[in-house]
Amino acid sequence: MPLGVSVSASVKSVIRRTETANVLGRLPGRGPHAREAVLIGGHYDHFGIGAPVHGDSIYNGAEDNASGTAAVMTAAEAFVRSGVRPDRSLIFIGFAAEESGLIGSQALADHPPVPLRDVATILNLDVMNLYGRTTDVSALGLDQSTLGKAFTAAAAAEGLKVSTNNEALLTGSYFRSDHFSLARVGVPGTSIENGSNFVGRPEGWGHEQKEKYTAERYHQPSDQMQSWFTYGGVVQQLRVTVRTAVAVANAPSQPVWNPTSEFREAGERRVATGK
Repeated sequence: MPLGVSVSASVKSVIRRTETANVLGRLPGRGPHAREAVLIGGHYDHFGIGAPVHGDSIYNGAEDNASGTAAVMTAAEAFVRSGVRPDRSLIFIGFAAEESGLIGSQALADHPPVPLRDVATILNLDVMNLYGRTTDVSALGLDQSTLGKAFTAAAAAEGLKVSTNNEALLTGSYFRSDHFSLARVGVPGTSIENGSNFVGRPEGWGHEQKEKYTAERYHQPSDQMQSWFTYGGVVQQLRVTVRTAVAVANAPSQPVWNPTSEFREAGERRVATGK
């Protein structure tokens, strides 16, 4: 029924321009595919100083994503200290401006450090498991490409099962972090996720912690160091990540998108043209 009422509204936006940069470090490969690269990255930005919440205006971003930034640097340090130098090169990345809309990773996809056809994969570390050891590990989009097989084998080598994060599927998490910018241009990739079965904890405990984090700390000043943070779960994730990186870096060929993947055509175009 027409009510004979109309509503008008206006929105005024303020645009502030700033400059930032991605940070990259390259560990050269030592094989015939050394010109190609495996990317290991995580975003280092958060929200800086913003609207105060309970009097606190500093958005620390401890979990999102200082944890991932530290994990990327730890992975790089592990390769350097171990002396392991795989066939393909490894490029470690601190992405900028993820929270502003994946701007840093999109810039890298537009201007890659090596030709796109030589980017074998992207392993993204965005919010690590600071809650404890698990019997499983998860990652986004493992069904999209043959990278899933490498990740599953790496997890098995660490005694971990690969579980599916149904909440991440429902919320479209694959499309919300830096690996997605690379997927759009055809590079197979994944983002590491927490497992769900925590050692010594009852079933559902991990889900409860996730909900508590989302309600109380996610994108808030309260996302800061907690006295109860523990690092066994991060170590598990990192070991699986590093094993996956080595497997991909030493494989005869790069991972490819599965025939049913929405990114298959982009992947074929990337390999054929480098674009």
